[in-house]
Amino acid sequence: MRVVTFPVSSAITLAIFVLTNLFHNSSAFSASGRDARKFAKILPLKAAMLTKQWQGLLLDVDQKVGVVPELGATSVGVKRFGSELERRTKCAKQFESFYQSTFALATADKEALPQMKLAKRKLVKDLIVDGKARGPKSSIFACLTMPATFSIVEQLNDQWSILALTVNPTERNIERIVEAEAAMIYELCERASEENVSVRMLASVKETLAGTHEELNLVPPPSNEDSGDDEEEVTWLQCTS
Repeated sequence: MRVVTFPVSSAITLAIFVLTNLFHNSSAFSASGRDARKFAKILPLKAAMLTKQWQGLLLDVDQKVGVVPELGATSVGVKRFGSELERRTKCAKQFESFYQSTFALATADKEALPQMKLAKRKLVKDLIVDGKARGPKSSIFACLTMPATFSIVEQLNDQWSILALTVNPTERNIERIVEAEAAMIYELCERASEENVSVRMLASVKETLAGTHEELNLVPPPSNEDSGDDEEEVTWLQCTS
């Protein structure tokens, strides 16, 4: 039996190890990028369980300083501030929403009767977008390479819609976070193209992402200033690969 030893003070390292092995011993982060990443659909319940664990880690990670490699293994860095702190604050709310949505989907899927399953999926609050219940056709995609990444995607015959995208909060390196976000969007676009459908992202999802529109290949909608319609419209971003 193989024994893995962790420093007593390294609670975050242990948590990352546990999360990684829940993904069937997926490979570690590789600088080779998208080609080294592994994607798959997973059950809503698995996504909900992992997201719940992430919620507990989020505050712990954000309230601690970290090692600065350039200054040595015993050095410490500063806490997040400014726009990154604002993004992480929004991420905390997103994790709660993601957990509630995936848990609700998992509960619905326990129903034996298809019509009951469909009815309960329609009631998932945060998946009612633009006046439409998007739960019935929603699936969970996961990147199995650290930093682990999840996305809730509505899959229709003519279009896929990214309703949520989240990255493991224990990852502190912004470049890796952006790479993980971009890789998930790229993978979804590739899979959708095989079925000759387009991919779009709910604009509010972008608020919690670290990457820019350019880095993530997101195209904003055309300006609608002259529409004269005071009613707030749901905005979508077009995803390109």
